[in-house]
Amino acid sequence: MFKLSIVFVLIPAVVFAVNPAPCVFNSGPLPVQVRVEGCPASVPQQPCIVSIGSLVESEIDVILERPTSTLTASLDMFLGNFRIPWSLPESQQNACPDLMHGMTCPLQAGQLVTYNLVTEVSAPFADVTIDMELMLTDDQGQAVFCYRSQSTVVQA
Repeated sequence: MFKLSIVFVLIPAVVFAVNPAPCVFNSGPLPVQVRVEGCPASVPQQPCIVSIGSLVESEIDVILERPTSTLTASLDMFLGNFRIPWSLPESQQNACPDLMHGMTCPLQAGQLVTYNLVTEVSAPFADVTIDMELMLTDDQGQAVFCYRSQSTVVQA
């Protein structure tokens, strides 16, 4: 019984609130809070260490500035100033099904919503640090939020 209680105590400890940085390539307001499983909660933000083939789970809280019927997710990656051609799978571009706590689209202005993104880490090589910009846009194409983070990709 003692071993089980230790496991349950340690599992919530691996999800940290990170300090999101403003987007550089895209633009939009910062989210209220970003929590990424296994990423350090440091200021300034240090890169997350992610293994090729692993899943990264993020929860992003945002207060909507406008009502919207849709939410579209995009994730851009950069190696230095070079944009890496990549996009979220089509099944993840509609962010409405990935809202948490019973929220569904359409949404009203002033609502606090939590968006959950689970992505698999894939890269042609390891030991490189990349910048990422995650953005949600509303049904008018305006940014709901945008934030930039860094990850160092390592072999599994």
